Amino acid sequence: MTETKYYQQDTDLWHKLIDQEKAYLETRKNFLNSPSRVELIRLALQNPLERATALKVINYLTNTERQSLFNELIKLASVGHSDIQLVRDVILSFDKIWLLDNIETQAEFVLNNGTDEEYRRLLELYIQLDTQLARKLVAKALQHPDIDIQEVGTDFEIYLQTKQ
Repeated sequence: MTETKYYQQDTDLWHKLIDQEKAYLETRKNFLNSPSRVELIRLALQNPLERATALKVINYLTNTERQSLFNELIKLASVGHSDIQLVRDVILSFDKIWLLDNIETQAEFVLNNGTDEEYRRLLELYIQLDTQLARKLVAKALQHPDIDIQEVGTDFEIYLQTKQ
């Protein structure tokens, strides 16, 4: 008898989940038809409470719209936070040729005043994207006047050597 009660509670919960997903899909569709969608996502990327949702919805935008958010994504990829993997996944979902043509320019804005944190986070992303690009940034880190950034370069140089 108790087992049947739990089964019914679980079944009710399952149906509630199905209903909520249907409501989410309808709301997402309506949001994606709104003219303010890109600006609202841009703002949400700056709010840790809204960021994960924004990062999940970005993939439904057009390429041009997604590209317009690229500099915000690079900034988010350069620091540690709970959504860093979602940010990396979005960045890595861009067309690889476009990404390789544009990432260094945007990353340079971050690295100009960057610390070892920004170098480390961007190197983690670069390694997932392209080994040659990562080697280039390692070389830049090794030549940097800041000893902490040099240490990041050394760490990743060793990593890349052991990866081969």
